[in-house]
Amino acid sequence: MTLDEQREIQDSAPELFFRETMSGGLSLGTTDPLQGAARGRRTPFTFHATILVDDVDAFLENPAHTARLLARASYAPLGQELLVERGRFNLFRPTDAPGTRLMTYGLPFVSGARAYYLAGTKTVHDDHGWDLWHDTTRLSCRLHEGEDERGPIVGAGVLSLGLRDVLAIMASMGSRLPEPMSLQVRLRFGEFFLGSLWRLYAPRVLAFRNSGRPSTPSSPRMESP
Repeated sequence: MTLDEQREIQDSAPELFFRETMSGGLSLGTTDPLQGAARGRRTPFTFHATILVDDVDAFLENPAHTARLLARASYAPLGQELLVERGRFNLFRPTDAPGTRLMTYGLPFVSGARAYYLAGTKTVHDDHGWDLWHDTTRLSCRLHEGEDERGPIVGAGVLSLGLRDVLAIMASMGSRLPEPMSLQVRLRFGEFFLGSLWRLYAPRVLAFRNSGRPSTPSSPRMESP
């Protein structure tokens, strides 16, 4: 089985696509993500995902509208070349929690003859400083045995991404739409996906893409809660 993300982008012509890499401790035998992250420091779960959004307006406005997710994952207890062909990514605002948005990731894969499903959630609050950075860059995960979240939980952990990874997401955002629609959907999605982090770093990333000159962004300013 092979995975050709670039071919999928060319063939399906999504309105928006981007790449995201996350990694962190995950341990088998626990259902608690924090406990699993601590126990699994020496056995990180890593995935390199390509996310494809076919209709940006529908994706941002309709909670039931999911994006497609393709990924290559590695986790020492299960394998170093775990392929995710039918993953999903969802981004929405719950009606009972103003100022909050949820990002959910679903990564089904097979190891040996067994099916697994990694379910991850980011809960992002629209505030500034450390809380925003922590929310946007931490994915609380539970690993299920089976094809979806209905299977028993066999492991848990927390995956994360650093500043370079956030910048890489911004730089990787693309669209098969013609300009200026391409730029408009990237700006709209980036603002919703990354919030204040997008407003802080996107101008520099976009300027770099347009000029080709290197740019070294500073680390985010962390404010005490």
